[in-house]
Amino acid sequence: MQTGERKAATPNQPAVQKSEGYKWAYVVIGLAILFGSTAVPVPGGMKPEAVRTLGVMLTSILWWVTETFPIPITALMIPVMVHGLKIMPLSEALSESFGNTLIPFMIGVLGLSAALNASGLGKRITYRLLALAGTGTTRVVAVYFWMSFLISMFIDDVAVVAMMLPLVLGLLKTIGAKAGSSNFGKALMMAIMFGAVLGGLCTPAGVSSNVITLAFMAKANVHVSFLYWTLVSTPIALAIAALSGWLIIKMFPPEIEHLPYGRDVLEQELKTLGALSMKEKTTAVIFLLAVLAWLTSDMTHIPIPLVSLLILAGITLPGVGVFRNWRDLRIEWGGVVLLVGGFVVGIAASKTGLASWVVQKALSPMAVLPHFLQPAAVTLLVAVDSLGFSSFGTTASVNVPFIIAYAQHNGFPLLALTLTAGLASSIHFILVTQSPTLMLPYAYGYYSFKDLAKFGALVTLISAAVMSIGMAVAGMPTGLR
Repeated sequence: MQTGERKAATPNQPAVQKSEGYKWAYVVIGLAILFGSTAVPVPGGMKPEAVRTLGVMLTSILWWVTETFPIPITALMIPVMVHGLKIMPLSEALSESFGNTLIPFMIGVLGLSAALNASGLGKRITYRLLALAGTGTTRVVAVYFWMSFLISMFIDDVAVVAMMLPLVLGLLKTIGAKAGSSNFGKALMMAIMFGAVLGGLCTPAGVSSNVITLAFMAKANVHVSFLYWTLVSTPIALAIAALSGWLIIKMFPPEIEHLPYGRDVLEQELKTLGALSMKEKTTAVIFLLAVLAWLTSDMTHIPIPLVSLLILAGITLPGVGVFRNWRDLRIEWGGVVLLVGGFVVGIAASKTGLASWVVQKALSPMAVLPHFLQPAAVTLLVAVDSLGFSSFGTTASVNVPFIIAYAQHNGFPLLALTLTAGLASSIHFILVTQSPTLMLPYAYGYYSFKDLAKFGALVTLISAAVMSIGMAVAGMPTGLR
């Protein structure tokens, strides 16, 4: 048996070695970019530190896009690079990143996501809503879409998709829907993906790109409360979501009108789950209290990061908590580390003047557009330059600092355009590789690259239009700041 396993592994070795060989080439190219940034002539109006920062950004993007190193490891290399190139001392880079108060906020959000899954509360909520929806396939798609949307308002979108995916796969397996040919399968997969991503726009807790945007806003002396973000962003997200949900059914009409079983099957599943467990009750209470505290933080003066730290204590309370020890609390630390790298590269771009230089040289043609069209232009710009990225957080790290400088340089409403850039960082969904939220369902073969590209491009265009209208309604033409 052991011999057979070794033989089976042997044919794959050349491919693996070839892949690793390409990665070594990217390592060398990245290092060449870094060293080259210290030797190339400095363009007029640009500081040498800004050129070196550009080298760090290009190297980071290259390694992120090609996954030369694991994405979080590349993020951790950014403080090393800015220190080595004498852009920023390591101590300052670490204090600006790991010391940012939004890091504990993100950890609390991820802990809450883990509790919702581990306790079984998320599964119970799903079954209950499906039992209420009935067996019409159009309604089932809508329920999955809006359920993903609502949960993702306060839970990371990747966690929501991970929670919904087994339920969708179980349903598709039960009815015999074939991967690649079932429109119902495509519609359900699109529903949980786009519902989760669009729900994440609504609050700072919804997706990592929102947290990164808040951090850069704070550096620009723009205060945005949890409640304010929610009030401005939720109507925009709801409008995009309503159009997207309708478009899913139009582009991927289910091949069957009704599921081949009734509510009785779902009711039986609920009976199997039994009464609410103590872990589910604890998760529900902690979730509701956290949301209430986040929304009222400006009135109660309870810091948002403090609420997140208390979440971790609540879900590990002796006897009633979801997790008994630290090993059971499986937080995706890679997402937290990505924030660290994002903070450093954005701050370096701002401090060295790179952001201002790019705005003057590259983004100035966009400034001729009227105020009303600026959010649409920013949305499309972010969508285009994010095609090579593999996470929404990375997109925000690169784009938000430049848009802040662009708004300041041209006298556009700073809050409106920064918020637009933050939201746009997670509403581009043209390539499967742009986020784990899109990659997880793709692995099961129910939709193709072409399916997502066609649908995602339409939703991106819709989002650009809605963003301009939404910001106008929110007060941008009168100087929303």
